[in-house]
Amino acid sequence: MSFYKFICSILSFLARILYRVEIVGAENIPDEGNIIVIANHKHFLDPVFMLIAIKNRRIIPVAKKELFDVFILKNILKKLEVIPIDRGNPSISTVKEIINQIKSGRILGIFPEGTRCMGNNFLPAKPGVAMFAIKTKADIVPMSIITNFKLFSKVKIVIGETIDMAEYKKRKVNKEEYAEISQKCFDVVVKNYFANMKGVIKE
Repeated sequence: MSFYKFICSILSFLARILYRVEIVGAENIPDEGNIIVIANHKHFLDPVFMLIAIKNRRIIPVAKKELFDVFILKNILKKLEVIPIDRGNPSISTVKEIINQIKSGRILGIFPEGTRCMGNNFLPAKPGVAMFAIKTKADIVPMSIITNFKLFSKVKIVIGETIDMAEYKKRKVNKEEYAEISQKCFDVVVKNYFANMKGVIKE
C-alpha cells in the first residue's frame, strides 16, 4: 500500500468515526481523462472530506506554503507529494507542476473561493480554476461539502455531474474570461449546496 492510500484510509476511518459521512454522486468522478474537482471551502477539514470522497483517482495535493513551516507536517506533506503554493502570488514553476500533474492523470482538487467563507455565504470564484481547466483541456466536477462541522454531526458530500468544458476547448479563451468561467462553474457548487442542505444545516 502506498503512503498516499495509507493516509487516505486513516483519514476515512477517523472521519467516519467523528462524523456521519454521506457521499452522493461518487459515480460522477470519471475513471480517466483530465479532471478538476471544485468545492466550497468553509473549514480546514474540507480537503480531508474531498480526499475521502474520491476513491477511484488520486488527487494532486496543493497546500499553502505556510504549512511547510510546521515541523510535524513538513515531512508528511512531502511524502504525500503536496505542492506548496503561494496563494497570493503563485509561481510559474508551481503552475507548471500542477498542469503536468493533471495531464499525468491525477485530479486537481481546488477551492475556487481561495480561502474559507463561513456560514451559508460564498466568495467569488478565482480565475485559476478556468485557467487550469483550459490549459489542460480538463472538464470540471462540482463538489458541495455540506455540514456544520460539529463533532458527530452529518457531513453530506454531493458530487455533481461533470461540467463539459468542450465549448472552451474549441476556441481561444481570453484571460479576461477566466473569472467569468470559474464563477459559472462554481455557481453549480452553490446550487447543489442549497439544494441538499435540508436536514444537514439550518438555512
